[in-house]
Amino acid sequence: MPAAYEVISEYGIPGYDEHLKLLLRQFLRKYNLRYRLDDPFKLRFLLPGSFSNLYAELQRVAAKDKHLSELIRDFEHAFNEYAHSNDPTDLKTCIQKANNLAEGLASNTMNYPAKNTLGALCDQIKSWPHDKVRDSLKNLYSFCSDYAGVRHGGRPTTCTRALDQKDCVLTCLLLLTFSGYLTPGVDAQEILGSWPRTGSKRTGRVFPPQMGMETAAKHWSVFAWPTRIKRWFNRSW
Repeated sequence: MPAAYEVISEYGIPGYDEHLKLLLRQFLRKYNLRYRLDDPFKLRFLLPGSFSNLYAELQRVAAKDKHLSELIRDFEHAFNEYAHSNDPTDLKTCIQKANNLAEGLASNTMNYPAKNTLGALCDQIKSWPHDKVRDSLKNLYSFCSDYAGVRHGGRPTTCTRALDQKDCVLTCLLLLTFSGYLTPGVDAQEILGSWPRTGSKRTGRVFPPQMGMETAAKHWSVFAWPTRIKRWFNRSW
């Protein structure tokens, strides 16, 4: 795309380069892609794209295992139910299912050991860069276990307030974000959307996974301007 912009700019036709930027920005918005176009012409990968890529990686990992597939379906169902109902019961179920998914990923990594609670699995996994990172997930697991009605009946006296929407969203995001430590199957390069080093293979994609490559190619074709413009200028009048 930067090469296309440079070619169009070289022709010096007033407004053509800005029109390309306008079309590309509309294109990125229409398909909810993970990039932003900055001036003069720079595609920047955004943090929301990393979250989107992370979840796509979790889906890919889960698809290889029947148990994990069930866990991620359970979480998606629970999240959808709460998003529509905003019911406190659905909120707790959603957090529980997110916890179960994280626990399932860790247990699968450790080959389903006898001690397979998320807290115990955190002590068995060796991918932590620092003990405090491990402890932060263990504390999050303790919250899921101790808060009355999420994973266990618990003691209501330990709850300082009722759960609300932000608790559901943030807790689920944190549990899923930690999955990068819980399973080696998650590809960090895919999550970052970064280009590979020399000799490595780029497997990421700009388009959402649900969009087939043939369809994506058709959409990209609208930006194949350099060749078309050259033909237009080189034609006989």
